Amino acid sequence: MKKSTFILLCITVCGLTACSEQKINEWACGHKMGQMRCNNAIVDADKNKEYDKLKKYLEISANYGNPKMQAGLGAWYQNDEHGEKDYQKALYWFEKSAKQGNHHGQSGLARLYYQGLGVEKDYKKAFDLYKKSAEQGDMRSQYHVGYMYAKGKGVQQDYIQANEWFKKSANQNFAPAQHNLGISYNNGWGVEKDYTLAFQWFEKAANQGHASSLYAVAEMYEQGQGVEKNLTKAKEYYEKGCKAGSQSGCKKLELVKKKISNQ
Repeated sequence: MKKSTFILLCITVCGLTACSEQKINEWACGHKMGQMRCNNAIVDADKNKEYDKLKKYLEISANYGNPKMQAGLGAWYQNDEHGEKDYQKALYWFEKSAKQGNHHGQSGLARLYYQGLGVEKDYKKAFDLYKKSAEQGDMRSQYHVGYMYAKGKGVQQDYIQANEWFKKSANQNFAPAQHNLGISYNNGWGVEKDYTLAFQWFEKAANQGHASSLYAVAEMYEQGQGVEKNLTKAKEYYEKGCKAGSQSGCKKLELVKKKISNQ
């Protein structure tokens, strides 16, 4: 917001008396000309863990009609981070946001329908909402569309379509989508089986710390599948996978250590 606009805003809100920054931010969240300032105030409040301010700004902007903030308020009630989990309120705000075509609102509402949170479980509605969000480029929604195609949930099972959506998400560096592409190439689901490509996709996800992909990379190094056999590398990735939470990786680690010691 320009300095001249800010001064005008102060006069509008407070007249010629002193006015707190919070009061100006609250005014901004309820008016078209202040939405950029409101967004910055929300970012700052979240960063500084000033959650009372954060919720206040979200509520004002959401009631004003800002679809992004409506989705944000929906997420507030969907999660338990602030101790105010309320799926009915989450549903209310996600619906308002989704009706305005906001991809955050669409994906949030899709999750409620997918899991049956605050609403009857409906995979078809979940799929349609995820797809609308995915078509706007949301990488997580692209992954969910791919997953639902792969599992035949809410849509007829189609591995070719699943891989197309996984690839869209994977190209945005979303690790779960990269992992699922690795699975597809490893098993020949909707694509020609190709262990080299499977390894490459698993490795991309593993480099982001994805536990299942760390295990997959380790296993392929151990077996020499899609990559030259290398027990030292296998041990390295099993260790990383174990630390990332892969119980299978912890078990296999001990076996690979024995193989190395017996060489």
